[in-house]
Amino acid sequence: MRVLCCLDGTNSAQIAKATGMLAEDLTLALLHVIDTGPRQDLDRLRERFFRPPAHRLPHEREIRETEKASAEDILRAGQQHVGRAEIIRREGRPEREIVNTTAEWQADLVVICARAEHGQKAHFGPRSIGHVARFVLDHAPCPVLLIRPVSRDQIPMAP
Repeated sequence: MRVLCCLDGTNSAQIAKATGMLAEDLTLALLHVIDTGPRQDLDRLRERFFRPPAHRLPHEREIRETEKASAEDILRAGQQHVGRAEIIRREGRPEREIVNTTAEWQADLVVICARAEHGQKAHFGPRSIGHVARFVLDHAPCPVLLIRPVSRDQIPMAP
């Protein structure tokens, strides 16, 4: 079974736990996508103020190098938790890159978290799944294993 694990910087341990519950005969890949959306948003913002799109920030190279170093740290942490796995690096919109990589790599299962949790409590209700996970759930060419953080809280009662 070919399992594509999507890393977001906060979920290495959760993915390791989930893949540990699956069958022994797994071929794993760890995928991390550098989101280029914020850079495109900055370009649009500059264009709004009539600056030519070719004009770049003076620190753009530093931003890209920092993004790549951060991606390497995330992949290294994933390898420490998961062990032997193929490493896949992509740049673009995460939701699209995950779906396209799933098809290219011919994954039998995608493992993804509901949303990146940066020290926050798990959400209940309609906002519990982020836009990336929602897109992958709707468009993946194979089954998707959605991982949620463990929460022992009860569901709030309606007023």
